[in-house]
Amino acid sequence: MSNTEVIEPAFQSQRFSCPVCGELHDQVWLNLYAEQVSNPAGVPLRIEGAGLEMLKKNSQFPPEVLEQKVEYWNKVNSGEVFLDRWASVTTDLFVAGMELSVCRGCMAVQIWAGGQLVQR
Repeated sequence: MSNTEVIEPAFQSQRFSCPVCGELHDQVWLNLYAEQVSNPAGVPLRIEGAGLEMLKKNSQFPPEVLEQKVEYWNKVNSGEVFLDRWASVTTDLFVAGMELSVCRGCMAVQIWAGGQLVQR
């Protein structure tokens, strides 16, 4: 059932209409922390192109695990921002001036910088 009330997304608001699902929902606000990229190449890891094709053919993983890995990299490579438990992180680097809001309805992640919505 669609809620007809529309409340524009607003910094520090706990309830607004989600830019993704369009529904009025509570939002969960998250602080961001940083950890240096640990990829040996010194840049963020992406498995795409030929690397993704090789992953799809990797018989080392059970089919359901392989499907999850391919789905994960397809989402990353499409530019989607989402929450995931990749690995434990221990850091004291707080990313000041940048926050995330997460829609309690559809779990879409919104990126905020300087109090402004920068990605829907």
